[in-house]
Amino acid sequence: MTGFLLIEIEGEAFERGQQYGARAAEAIKRNVEAYLDLIEFHVGLERGAALAAASAFGPILEQHTPELLREMRGIAAGADCDLVEILLINARSELMGLSDECTALAAAPEITEGGSVLLGQNWDWYPAVKPEPVLLQIRLPNGPEILTLAEAGQVAKVGLNSAGLGVCLNFLNHADRGTGVPVHVILRRMLESAHLGQAIHAAYGVPRGGAANVLLAHAEGEILDLEVTARDADFIYGDGGWLVHANHFESARLRAGDTGLPLSMSSLARSARARRLLSAAAAKGSVSVATFHTILRDHAHGNYAICRHAEPAEAPLQQTATRASLIMDLKARSLSLAPGQPCVTPYQSFVLSGPL
Repeated sequence: MTGFLLIEIEGEAFERGQQYGARAAEAIKRNVEAYLDLIEFHVGLERGAALAAASAFGPILEQHTPELLREMRGIAAGADCDLVEILLINARSELMGLSDECTALAAAPEITEGGSVLLGQNWDWYPAVKPEPVLLQIRLPNGPEILTLAEAGQVAKVGLNSAGLGVCLNFLNHADRGTGVPVHVILRRMLESAHLGQAIHAAYGVPRGGAANVLLAHAEGEILDLEVTARDADFIYGDGGWLVHANHFESARLRAGDTGLPLSMSSLARSARARRLLSAAAAKGSVSVATFHTILRDHAHGNYAICRHAEPAEAPLQQTATRASLIMDLKARSLSLAPGQPCVTPYQSFVLSGPL
């Protein structure tokens, strides 16, 4: 992976989607085929069954996020594909089940150089999904401007907005499963929020299709971690001025139902490594973007490190690697993005407008 496509969209929902779909049409179609292969490999659903399962999310989005469903219809029209294929890409986490990926970090002003609010993560995913991610710059008719990294066809993933809010994502697995709004759609609703409370409500106030972790922060200085399952949720405050999260539940109340941790090759180790490195810098009050660079490029524990490399002993459709690395300075409304592994790919910077 050597680059990404920056796509700027604006206007009403269907119009935004059409602009997006037309720009990313080839990558969207390749993502659909990649996810059909991965879903069959990981959960045994063949093409017809996978698309049928994806279609079930349509009525859920119509009820809870109708504007984003209209945007998805626009994406499908722009890319000349079926709506169900866009639903498949946006609900891929809920359809695929188990995965072990991503390390996220947050630092509050009391421990950072210059009083910054920093948020970042490595996005680890399957190299079998070959299209590079896209960087969406979204201008809404009413609401903050959004900058988010997403897989082509998704409405959002990791990113920030001009109101000073940023979000990171970790995949989690829990015995509590259900039918609800896909996490990538929830992330988009959070990024549409004008303040922290509204973003939290966007995650807590809808039924969810599965488990996830959202590490979020605001330019005013707050950092907060939300762990959610289909019907439950818990939160972790960053009272020490920093937070780290990987792919297991930290909540004492929710961790008994964690079905992913027993199968993970790296989550506890990555989390322990990141916690030690970040807490050491925090103790000196010297956390900076360079600190995040160092942590996200870390190779302790080999191919299962924070900066992840594919393990050749695993089957091709089982292998994961760091696909992108992001660091956000929420006060500066800036996002630095390394498309690919940050140990070999330099970060590129983007800046949004200031507060609304």
